[in-house]
Amino acid sequence: MPIHPEHTWGHALAFGEEYYRNAVKLISAILADTPILTEVSAKVVEALRAGHNVYANVTTGHMPTYELVNEREGNPAQFIFNGNDANTPEEYADMGPGDVLFTNRVSNEVKAARDAGAYVVVYTTCYVNNQWTPPGEVHPNEDDLMPEDVASRVIESHIPWKQGLLHIPQIPEMPVFPGSANGSCTIHWMITAEVAHAIATGDMPDGARGREYADILIERLSDMFALEFDRMKAVAPTIAKRIIDGGHYFVQSGNEGVKSESWGVAAGLMLANAFEPRPAADGGNKDVTLIAAVNTHDAQELTWTDEARTNGHYIVGIGPAEHDDLRSRCDVYFSNQCAEPGGVLSIPGRDEKICPTTGVMNNVMMQMFSAQFVDEMCRRGAVPYFYMGGYRTVGGPYNELSRKFFDERGY
Repeated sequence: MPIHPEHTWGHALAFGEEYYRNAVKLISAILADTPILTEVSAKVVEALRAGHNVYANVTTGHMPTYELVNEREGNPAQFIFNGNDANTPEEYADMGPGDVLFTNRVSNEVKAARDAGAYVVVYTTCYVNNQWTPPGEVHPNEDDLMPEDVASRVIESHIPWKQGLLHIPQIPEMPVFPGSANGSCTIHWMITAEVAHAIATGDMPDGARGREYADILIERLSDMFALEFDRMKAVAPTIAKRIIDGGHYFVQSGNEGVKSESWGVAAGLMLANAFEPRPAADGGNKDVTLIAAVNTHDAQELTWTDEARTNGHYIVGIGPAEHDDLRSRCDVYFSNQCAEPGGVLSIPGRDEKICPTTGVMNNVMMQMFSAQFVDEMCRRGAVPYFYMGGYRTVGGPYNELSRKFFDERGY
């Protein structure tokens, strides 16, 4: 049966638009919690002024592990960052009165740090059992502890417990396309902004800088959607047809955080980066590569693009509007509305702005674009497979079974 391009097949919204709307809704909910983030920021400022340690260990998932490192452009490096899922035993043992710990982890070690006098802030996340998780759906935490049992303050991240932000009628078992990174990173940059401004001025946090960051992010998302989404919709059928015809989908980025959100992630596409690159004659002429750039000077991204072109790929670019070197190499290019690779907020006494939006912007755009070509795949009866989070009690068996079908079909 021929498929009319306007037939919704039960899709109330274009998939890319639904992802965008829910991403903005999540960030807006965090913005509404500014008073809580301001309260926490005040504790951090008091700790730093008194010479105590502030530990940042909010890395559960994928993108935050890379996006929040102290070396990230726009990060003022105020905290002791640990890129693992937990602090070291020595760090936990050193935590005491006056110190602050940001974490996703819920464990006896975290509880002991709080009981020893540290101010412990737990960000909720879909990956860790919390009050919003239906009983029995997520693997229990150590000794059945919950965030409230180990924290001085719990920050609700508003991340859905199933992780995904998009409901596809053909996949009733879970929403897909992950949103946790958008929430975790927004919270962290809002707190970072409050703390940096207070330390620089001698004032206490008042919420203004955190709100400014979130407002800029939401405004840029709105501008991006208005300027770029129709173009995403226009090219999505081309991508869908390539993949249905045996093409593979690759995502590359010099920003490891954005790249990490594209593959092997809960609610993410199984087909992203699932195969090795191949020459055009061996099927590469059906493949698609998406390059997500946060700056205009990453030579490796241009090398990846040239290699993809040699192999016959259709190339999609996301990045700064003025990145002519990348734009000229792409079949289609979408601006992330970010003129700067680093921060967006001016802080007295600092030459460089702090708190970047490029990571969250590129992640939302990558997920939106992928969602939109999946919309076109579903309209053609080709529903791709997605990972269910291994943190869910049924995640492992679901993925094992789905993987067999994915390997047979390729998407």
